[in-house]
Amino acid sequence: MKNLKDKIFGIVLVLIAFFCCKQCTSEYVKGGDNKAISNYEKMLFDDSVVEAELYPDYKQTTIKIAGLPMKSYEFRYHFEIDGNKYEGEHTFNTDLPKSNLLKVYYLKSDPNFNVQNPKSELEKEKEKNSSNSSLYWAIGWGILGIIMLIGLIDEFKKKEETETKVEAAE
Repeated sequence: MKNLKDKIFGIVLVLIAFFCCKQCTSEYVKGGDNKAISNYEKMLFDDSVVEAELYPDYKQTTIKIAGLPMKSYEFRYHFEIDGNKYEGEHTFNTDLPKSNLLKVYYLKSDPNFNVQNPKSELEKEKEKNSSNSSLYWAIGWGILGIIMLIGLIDEFKKKEETETKVEAAE
């Protein structure tokens, strides 16, 4: 029974490795979101900035890296353009903000598309178009999956050879 559980576990691990390989490959092929890149560039070119007001409620998240706690604070904010109210959210990775006002860039044609720092978001999206890291991860997951698959097939062959020897001895 234990041997069957090990084989099922091995099959699941191979499937997980190939799934991760597929996801990384898809991310590499997709690249950056060209529409988002265009929107961020328009925001920066238009210099469409508004003062947004932070809501008093926020979500604090603490993670430990090498035993040191790292805190982040997720705030929602709101602002008005031409009498219409728009919202967004921003995460502070350092300390709590000292003011309840936040400088926010928005897209003039669609103020629902807004962000605190479009320059860094633009760089992240452009990096997806030029980075090969997802490809390298996909190759790594693929090689790991193939190695595990070969080992799993070898285990199945050993089991069949053992059964054949036992039958021949009887």
